[in-house]
Amino acid sequence: MIGLVDYHMHSVLSDGKNSHEEMILAAISKGLDEIGFSDHVCLKPVDWAIRMEDIPVMTRQILDLKQKYENQIQIRYGIEVDYFPGYEDELSDLIESIPVDYVIGSVHFIGDWNFDVDQSLYGKWSNDKLYEMYFGLIQQAAQSGLFDTIGHIDIIKKFRVYPETNQDKLFDDTIRIIKDYNLVVELNTGGMDRPCAEFTPGIKLLEMCYKHHVPVTLSSDAHRVEQIARHYESATAMLSHIGYTEIVGFNKRIRRMIRL
Repeated sequence: MIGLVDYHMHSVLSDGKNSHEEMILAAISKGLDEIGFSDHVCLKPVDWAIRMEDIPVMTRQILDLKQKYENQIQIRYGIEVDYFPGYEDELSDLIESIPVDYVIGSVHFIGDWNFDVDQSLYGKWSNDKLYEMYFGLIQQAAQSGLFDTIGHIDIIKKFRVYPETNQDKLFDDTIRIIKDYNLVVELNTGGMDRPCAEFTPGIKLLEMCYKHHVPVTLSSDAHRVEQIARHYESATAMLSHIGYTEIVGFNKRIRRMIRL
């Protein structure tokens, strides 16, 4: 794990099972050089996101722990923010109020439907239409200028939901927009432990990212200590196979490249 980062981790302040400090100690024991916390921040009142009144608590905890463990591991302050079209100003104000090192932009909702948790509306549309709606939101998120990284870009496949026809043009258009707006894509290894049993993105989208010179970062989407840096050996092997030699690190929303 030497030299590697894990930039997508959740604590008890959102839907994780461990404290920030427990996650830090586990990351140190696994040999990581750098981690970033990214608790859920959501404009909708959902039980898996941090409460707005607890954001100052999160800030204080992370900044204190960053100083406490600075000689053992680099700690970055990130947030995972749900993108909602039409609420860009509210999202911008919220993000600007938090002293973050990076912001992950994710889509968990199509309209009011939280497809990541609620399976009840699968089948209402064709899978092709579902992918069109989802990736349309990813494109809007990328164009919003709010985010540094796009999170688990093809999470719509979580419950083994795949398009009926070839959607390479939709995928390619999405990656082009991400490149045009200078975003990073995370290779989220947590997908291996979801029903789809694939990284998010899968190899096809990751190859498109490489073709369009879209940089990537590495994350586990850990919600408890055991999940930190999960499946990293396979993930780094896949990145190297595709041609990536570097991943992205962040500090105060400024990138730096880290050799694999």
